[in-house]
Amino acid sequence: MSIPNEVFRVTSTPADKSHRTIGRWEMSLVPSEREASIRQHKLINSPKLQCSRLEFDSAVTIISSVPHGYVTFAISQASVGRPTINNHELRPNEIIVLTSDEPVHYTCEPNETLFTLTTTLEHYKQCLENNSTIDMLANRKEYRFQVPNFKLIQSAIQAINACVNDVNNQPLEQRDRPDTSSIESVLLISLLRVLTPAGRSSLKIPTRRKVAMAAIEYIHDNLKKALCMKALVKQLETTTRTLHHGFVETFGISPIAYIRNLRLANVRRDLIRNTWPTVTETAMFWNFQHLSRFSKAYQDAYGVTPSETTRRNAAKLAASNC
Repeated sequence: MSIPNEVFRVTSTPADKSHRTIGRWEMSLVPSEREASIRQHKLINSPKLQCSRLEFDSAVTIISSVPHGYVTFAISQASVGRPTINNHELRPNEIIVLTSDEPVHYTCEPNETLFTLTTTLEHYKQCLENNSTIDMLANRKEYRFQVPNFKLIQSAIQAINACVNDVNNQPLEQRDRPDTSSIESVLLISLLRVLTPAGRSSLKIPTRRKVAMAAIEYIHDNLKKALCMKALVKQLETTTRTLHHGFVETFGISPIAYIRNLRLANVRRDLIRNTWPTVTETAMFWNFQHLSRFSKAYQDAYGVTPSETTRRNAAKLAASNC
């Protein structure tokens, strides 16, 4: 893991400010959190193109607007949950696409990574004219662009990292010189190419992908129910194979693993909020019937036990009230 350029801390204690400004982003805690750490990696920073990676350990709201004459692409890497952009809940692998002067009000999920790429509209249009790639501004819906295949997101991130490595391998005094423009163009073109449907894949959405989209909506609407593959297959009137392969292809995870991780995230949120008197009641509310398995899964996901989360949160609350 690379070392961040800066680490910003946001707390809700009266002795500290409740928000921080990172570049053009103003960040503040959501009500359920008491502190957060935001790690910023400035990958590329030039007049034509800026690319950054932000890593969050808690739920944070960020507010900004796209600079005049620019276009911004943000790739959300939340593995579970529903981050929101301008009051729209995002599915996994949806890309935020915003253009000149548009506002952005974004609430992230804990343990999320957000890649942002901002470039001039002139540079963006030049890349479109010189390459057969998708026009994400023309194809977006409600600020969002749904990536049809999880591997495309992986390819996009790999393209970003490869270009960043090229820049970082240059001598420090050369990184901001005009001749880095070729790398900037490669970065943007690589992102657009991996998101451009190939051949007939752009003509019709496969049934398995439609099933996956319907499944994730049903999961979020019915998370407190005893969900399993059999119940999902019956509800969606599909087959186990179609549901499983469609979900993995579209979201990069199996339906059952997604349900488990989403429930774990809700448990963590409720432990921080002190929603229920005990860890056991919290686990039971979110349909974890085997407490030992639940505790291990929680520790694997967050690096601490559920009880440690409760104790740490209680200690932070006591300290903030002193």
